[in-house]
Amino acid sequence: MESVIPGDVLSALEVARRNVRKMRTRHLVVAGDREHRIMKLTGSGFVIEADGLPHLRGYVDIMLGEERIARRLAVVDWARDGLVAYEFKHDASSRETPADYVKPERLGLLEAPEG
Repeated sequence: MESVIPGDVLSALEVARRNVRKMRTRHLVVAGDREHRIMKLTGSGFVIEADGLPHLRGYVDIMLGEERIARRLAVVDWARDGLVAYEFKHDASSRETPADYVKPERLGLLEAPEG
């Protein structure tokens, strides 16, 4: 015997599941005056709910409660099912050279004036 769950019930269950996930996390992403609760945070990015506003662009602050734990350059990775995933492109707190940065073979040398 098969049972079919109506679409509106499935939608309500999905909304409830997202609300529970949002209540569990204390992580926020802040971009300018916009603040979003992070649904999922990984070492390479994060997922937030799509809210109908334009995508976040540029540097964002990752917050844990009131404390800023990171400042990262974020770009959109994917958007589907009411969620948007962002990937970190640059860690502003890192002292390492970004992976996509090419060092020139030779740098110009400055010579002291003769005198």
